Amino acid sequence: MLVFGRAPGCSVVIQAATVSRHHFILEANPPDARIRDLGSRNGTFVNGVKYGGRPDGETPEDAKDRLYPQVDLANGDQVSVGEVSIAVSIVMPPSCCQSGVEIDEGDKNALWMQGSHMCQACRGMMETPAMSLETRPRIIVEKLCCSQCGKDVAQETGNRRHGSYVCEACRAWIMPEEGGGVRAILRNAVKVRDGEPKPIIAGYTIGEELARGGMGCVFSAKRDSDNADVVVKVMLSPVAVEPAAVKRFQREISLTKNLRHDNIVYLLDDGVAGSIFYFIMEFCNTGDLASFANKYGGKLALPAFAPIMVQCLQGLEHANSQGVVHRDLKPQNILLHKNEQGYLAKVSDFGLAKSFEAYGLSGLTATGAMADTYPYMPREQLTNFKTVEPVSDVWSFAATFYRVLTGHLPRSTPHKMDPLQVILEVDSTPIEQRVPSIPDAVAAVFERALMSDQDQRYRDGGELRRAFDEALS
Repeated sequence: MLVFGRAPGCSVVIQAATVSRHHFILEANPPDARIRDLGSRNGTFVNGVKYGGRPDGETPEDAKDRLYPQVDLANGDQVSVGEVSIAVSIVMPPSCCQSGVEIDEGDKNALWMQGSHMCQACRGMMETPAMSLETRPRIIVEKLCCSQCGKDVAQETGNRRHGSYVCEACRAWIMPEEGGGVRAILRNAVKVRDGEPKPIIAGYTIGEELARGGMGCVFSAKRDSDNADVVVKVMLSPVAVEPAAVKRFQREISLTKNLRHDNIVYLLDDGVAGSIFYFIMEFCNTGDLASFANKYGGKLALPAFAPIMVQCLQGLEHANSQGVVHRDLKPQNILLHKNEQGYLAKVSDFGLAKSFEAYGLSGLTATGAMADTYPYMPREQLTNFKTVEPVSDVWSFAATFYRVLTGHLPRSTPHKMDPLQVILEVDSTPIEQRVPSIPDAVAAVFERALMSDQDQRYRDGGELRRAFDEALS
């Protein structure tokens, strides 16, 4: 993900009078790529066609009431901004036409046959002397088909020729706004060959749906071995999922399994069936912080709320100290469990969003549907996406609790501004302007934690916790 523009903080700085401060954003998840104009004065051109920009006489304020367009890119496209022209080249690592396994660039023994590669393992089978011509596997480049209905999905997947994919029509059945077939796919997530077992979540009985988002649903469940309450989170990848990406994702998520702290929701188990991923998590009986706050008019008073905030910081501190960055902190990812002592707060979904995106399983996210994440996203997650550090969790954590304390988001704009442009150009409103009664020391901690410049913030969850401990004492 790259931000192009004239401003110093852009990923790619273009010093030209015709270029706006934040001109457009480019996101790539090969073979997919997309650009989105960010309300530029002169627009962004793709193959000579203008996208975005303001007509003569239109003010920036009026322009902000329009949604800015985005366009998918193909290999060989030309993107032009003023006098600058950028050639688009989309390169995918080669994969075996038989197994779909990625082939290392340095593998000199991979065969190139009929426009496709073949890995050493499959080549070895082809070249086994003992095999007759009749028994050797044939070179077949299979069509990518929907794992649910079996139809050819070449028109939907573009250059993605391998992996597991659920077509748009089946996705609408699986993930409608209400109800749907999610329970069915838990027990029959992919069509399987004769004699292979159907993928199921063995050992768990699925209960009621608790929540849903852009890519998944959350269900209550029982663990069959001891009847313990757990939660099952199901995520459906919007792109064709290749085996190599699954393996990398599962290696990364193993770090999350090792996080053990009273204020972190335990990840108990996980698995994958085709393009559907599931995660078994610890159950919290009071739901998420957003729903809890809504019961009290959308915001909570500081005296009653402070213990929840500190508990979550203890969990964040532990994770950051282990080198784990959450990267998707928001009220929906703070869960509460009521016990005899009161409410125990736990941070959920550590590493899930980060890993899902990092290995290409989320599709194009910045230019896609992430409406519930944008308000809690620090600026550097757009301008320096690949190297997000604990300092970014500091901003997202402060934004989360700012929202619950005030009922407002930290960044506010009077117009329907592009949410990506809001992240890049709008600073946080001081919390004391929202809640004048908030103690000065607490307001000062929020102010520093929500600085747009990451170098001016607290460095991690531990430093932020110590600051709040002092301010609240």
